[in-house]
Amino acid sequence: MSSLLPGRLLAFTLSASLLALIPSSLSAAETGAASDPAENIALGKSYTLHPQPSYGLCTDPGDREQLTDGKTTAAYFWTQPGTVGWQSIRYASVTIDLGEVQPVSGVSMTTAAGVAGVTWPLAVYVLVSDDGRAFYNAGDLVALDRKQNGPWPEKYAIRRLVTRELRTWGRYVQLMIVPLPGGPYTFTDEVEVFRGAQTLIDPQRGRGESTNAQALFEQGRILRAVTQRLDLDGAALKKQILAADIDGAVRSQLAAQLATAAAPPERLAVDASFRAVLPLTPNHAALFRVQAELWRNLGHAPLSAWVPVLWDPLEPIALPEREPSRPVEVHAMRGEYRAAALNLANSTDAPLEVRLRLRDLPQSPLPPYVTVHEVQWTDTSQGVPVAAALPEARRAGDGWTVTVLPGLVRQVWMTWHVTDVPAGEYAGSVVAETPGQPPLTVPVRVNVWPFEFPQQTTLCLGGWSYTNHGGGRGITPQNRAAFVEHLRQRFVNAPWATGSVLRSFEFDRTDPNVIRLDTKALDDWIALWPQAKRYMVFLAVADYGGGIQSSLGGAALGSPEFGQRVGTWIKAWVAHLRSKGIRPDQLGLLIHDEPHEGSEIGPLLSWARAIRAAEPEVLIWEDPTYRDPAKAPAELFEACSVLCPNRPMWLQGGKAFAQFYDRQRAAGRELQFYSCSGPARLLDPYAYHRLQAWQCWQEGATGSFFWAFSDNCGASSWNEYFAAAGPFTPLFLDDTSVTAGKHMEAIRESAEDYEYWVMLRAAVARAKAAGRSDAAVVAAEKLLAGGARQVLSAGGVNELRWADPKDRTLADAMRVKILETLRGLK
Repeated sequence: MSSLLPGRLLAFTLSASLLALIPSSLSAAETGAASDPAENIALGKSYTLHPQPSYGLCTDPGDREQLTDGKTTAAYFWTQPGTVGWQSIRYASVTIDLGEVQPVSGVSMTTAAGVAGVTWPLAVYVLVSDDGRAFYNAGDLVALDRKQNGPWPEKYAIRRLVTRELRTWGRYVQLMIVPLPGGPYTFTDEVEVFRGAQTLIDPQRGRGESTNAQALFEQGRILRAVTQRLDLDGAALKKQILAADIDGAVRSQLAAQLATAAAPPERLAVDASFRAVLPLTPNHAALFRVQAELWRNLGHAPLSAWVPVLWDPLEPIALPEREPSRPVEVHAMRGEYRAAALNLANSTDAPLEVRLRLRDLPQSPLPPYVTVHEVQWTDTSQGVPVAAALPEARRAGDGWTVTVLPGLVRQVWMTWHVTDVPAGEYAGSVVAETPGQPPLTVPVRVNVWPFEFPQQTTLCLGGWSYTNHGGGRGITPQNRAAFVEHLRQRFVNAPWATGSVLRSFEFDRTDPNVIRLDTKALDDWIALWPQAKRYMVFLAVADYGGGIQSSLGGAALGSPEFGQRVGTWIKAWVAHLRSKGIRPDQLGLLIHDEPHEGSEIGPLLSWARAIRAAEPEVLIWEDPTYRDPAKAPAELFEACSVLCPNRPMWLQGGKAFAQFYDRQRAAGRELQFYSCSGPARLLDPYAYHRLQAWQCWQEGATGSFFWAFSDNCGASSWNEYFAAAGPFTPLFLDDTSVTAGKHMEAIRESAEDYEYWVMLRAAVARAKAAGRSDAAVVAAEKLLAGGARQVLSAGGVNELRWADPKDRTLADAMRVKILETLRGLK
């Protein structure tokens, strides 16, 4: 499964969004253009780019000359051929050859950001060299420009980054552009180098130790990210202080304390154990202590508690609620998992150890059906902190203990898994206690409904986990067992393996109808998932040749011999699966990942036809990403058993897109949905993850997939600053551990939500079979017909980023309606 689709989707929407949001022209002041008295010695000079530009809407042969041609754009920046753009890079470099050693007093670079997922650069390092081999760091253009010209604009803008504070020299000037960690796009237009006084060439003064772009990138990444975090949180808290109804002297004192706390560090002593958990550094902790002091001056209690809207995002810089505005409320059948949350805020100047106990509920104060999590704040690859990590809280005595830091809200997440408590309504409370403070009591209402949730769910649920052969991406031998168990507990029943599990075979040299299988890889993988509903394998044979063609005896694609050998191969594997009690329709094969406009689908068709001719029950599973599927080759869809369109594309594609797949379903093809956007932490666990199953129910789809449960993009989930892209995993992975995350919990609840609809449909069928047509049955049929649509048509739910506002209570409200309706049908 590719992780490139979000880029393809976003590239599709950039022009439209910019046309709507960007003025047709910008003034010189808006673009930062200026009349510079210093000579631009880069004008007309040659340069090299690394890596090669990769953003389609502005990449052209002119990219080799446009950055030093003296021309800038004031139009839609990244749609203009005069700009240069990259997609999904760690950094980009522009190395200008001035022709001879020159004194350098400054540089400039024009860029743009602020809309359609395009972010401002984190840093632009200026390096100089006399020989093109040994480079010296002269400074960070972003830091120098912001010192002079202030913070980034809050909306779309074109900005000319400029500094005149350099005191260096060289023949080669390299601008190393570093995007935000995980930032998908990087763009630039004109670059300039300003001649300085001849006296700047001073070998005796030196230029420090030589370096290179790669070393500079690695050494500075955490420092840059921490500096950005202090900068952003300091700016947000400054706004709070300025807007607060407090005494002027107090305001000045808080502002001074904040300025000290938010000052960027010149260096940072960290090692490989660094975790991007807030607060990041002692200075960052001091910043939150300033927020705590602001809270105190606004009259907030030393310890306060309130119940949030469960799936709403938290902001690290915000005011606590004054008092609980709602109780902790849980509705659940016996056997399912449902979440609730409580927020705690500390306005003192020291951490508080808070003990939590449940009271007046069955088996209180430590009921075994409740797991308490101490939610951790982590910074993300995009520099947007989230409260999504769910390590379990410490159990001590008759309660749980969590640490509440000054000025930083601590959320307590509770997972309720009632299995043996009698049905009924229970009223109790959660008590929060800390030494020296009166205890806080928050009401808790638990309704255990008189139904048993099934141990095996109906919805096919998976996420390219690839746990075969010891695992890949973020899966290691040390965390694989815990990872598999974590997914199984969350109703993942359609696990994925790479094609290698079906690639260990050898044909008889003289008879293509005889094949010997090495089944160990497949058997080991199946052993991890003994109760799977489907076994999904990414064959990855869209490019037929090399090893796979050799293993098929060199048979030409689509030839009779090819069909014969593929048939022998799939029959042998099906026979082996049958021997293990696995039906052929439990095997799903992805041949060609995301076929789209321009894809060569000949290999896909040849493989699919040969497989279906030999074993028609084996599922050919494809995830086409044609923007207009009606214009795609009809034979592609006809070759498939299961079609799995991308849900964000479905939401963007309108009625015609949906109707095409409705017709495919009516023609007998199974419909499922997948999503592969990122970074995962910034996606809405409610709208993106949980409601995908609701979309499945609404559209008659049977499966829900997410790229990708294991894809941490090469970095620990506890330090995503080093992620190459994304990341995409909805939980928290490092080399040795697996920790729950809100996004994965939402996926679990989505499978349960889907099961509610299955149970309601079955209950209606039983009632009608018994001859009932009373008001309860009529109301149940009405709910079946339109209930999911009500939730999916609510305002904002098609906006899939967590920061997008929406009512996230509607799915649970509808779920309670289903429970009431089921009880009425009983």
